Amino acid sequence: MAQEKLLANSRRNLSQAQRNARQEAEELVVTNATKPKMNEVVRASAPMKKLFNQLKKQNDHFTEADSVALNTLAFNLYMKTVHELRLTDMNVLDEDYERFLIRLEKFNKQINENMKQLCLPLNARLSLANDMAKVMIEEKKLAQMEGPQMKEVNPLLAVLEATKNVK
Repeated sequence: MAQEKLLANSRRNLSQAQRNARQEAEELVVTNATKPKMNEVVRASAPMKKLFNQLKKQNDHFTEADSVALNTLAFNLYMKTVHELRLTDMNVLDEDYERFLIRLEKFNKQINENMKQLCLPLNARLSLANDMAKVMIEEKKLAQMEGPQMKEVNPLLAVLEATKNVK
């Protein structure tokens, strides 16, 4: 998939109609005025709340649709930290040591999955905006074609008709 850019950062030669359609589509999918919201679990824990706010500041394009992934990521990062601290206090020969290592591995996988979910939205949104802009342009073209059409007058045919009537 090609890397999409915001229209403001784009250097492509676009017609005014394409530019307007792309701008409208970007406003719909990228510059959504809603911001991500914390869930009750994250809001109740000060460390998770701090992590959530730090993650939210990382990208200006996060919207309310990213709330679930951000909340899950904050939770998993917090739990990973807690388990790491507990693991460092354990003896390597302790029977729970391996179980904690397995838990850490699972947290790492979940964190990676959440990071993928959060890293893709801007590119996915810009690609969606580009596709939406193309559809908008096609709809406008169809509307123009379906609208009342004026019969084009060919000046040469008018002269021919006029000379035909003169005979």
